[in-house]
Amino acid sequence: MVERVDNEGVDPLIDLRNQCMLLTTYFSCFRAVEVSQWKVKEALYPDGSLMFVTRLRKEGTKGNYPAIAHIPNVREYREHLEKWFDARVKHRIGLEKKGASEYRGLDPESHVFLSNWRGMWQPFSLTRKVSKGKEYMVATAVQNLLTKLYKNYGYNNSSSTRWPS
Repeated sequence: MVERVDNEGVDPLIDLRNQCMLLTTYFSCFRAVEVSQWKVKEALYPDGSLMFVTRLRKEGTKGNYPAIAHIPNVREYREHLEKWFDARVKHRIGLEKKGASEYRGLDPESHVFLSNWRGMWQPFSLTRKVSKGKEYMVATAVQNLLTKLYKNYGYNNSSSTRWPS
């Protein structure tokens, strides 16, 4: 699926991030808000190895409930995540300020996937939403990006909550 889109003219780093985000919605069943709020310390062990099961903080989920999610042992998915973390280290994106070696030197509080707004890597923004008297946060920019990516990959009716069949 991730090889189907024409990535000509797309920054390779952003392309890799986008592929990883898309695969995370598919293999780990993350919603857009979970993709945007997933932290390094929830994806990597302190020794820098990729987890197989992650615990998402309640603040990082749509329903504001903590969740357990799998990072499946699917070769393509895990290879993409490894490449993304390696690229973050290589390009010094979200490194620990103290120069620590844990979490591959990445800031454990930084988000796994970051927005590149005007050349600055930063967390994706969230929007407060109220529906039926219940307030929650949504990642509109991530939702729109994921929907666009699915369409570019040829899956017109898919999104971070509706996967291709």
